[in-house]
Amino acid sequence: MSKPKEEVQNKEYFKEIHFLYEIVNSLKNTEEIKKFLKDILTKSELRMLKRRWHIASLLVKGLDLRTVASKSKTSTQTVSKIKKIIEEGEGGIVLALKRTEKEINKERKVFKDRYLHSSKFVKRWFG
Repeated sequence: MSKPKEEVQNKEYFKEIHFLYEIVNSLKNTEEIKKFLKDILTKSELRMLKRRWHIASLLVKGLDLRTVASKSKTSTQTVSKIKKIIEEGEGGIVLALKRTEKEINKERKVFKDRYLHSSKFVKRWFG
């Protein structure tokens, strides 16, 4: 699919876009969202989405443009575009990053607790 040359100004288009948001919101879990995105996006679009997410997460961590470009294997121009979206956009990326960061930290804590517990077990029985 080629890149659209300009934004559509049709009212029906905006109703359909809002409906798309409702569809995504109605999906019950990660697996359903994954299936939906795989159906509606091309492999290239999914790759671009993943790359943008990766760039955004590195920028929010405070890495500079060149480091982010190097780590994400993209140009500094692409990184600058994502940085501008983070700074001047609707706030959706930052909100999503904050929410996922909380979940990731919870998972790390659970893993760390399990690891520490298991190492105590090993030391007690085999140490």
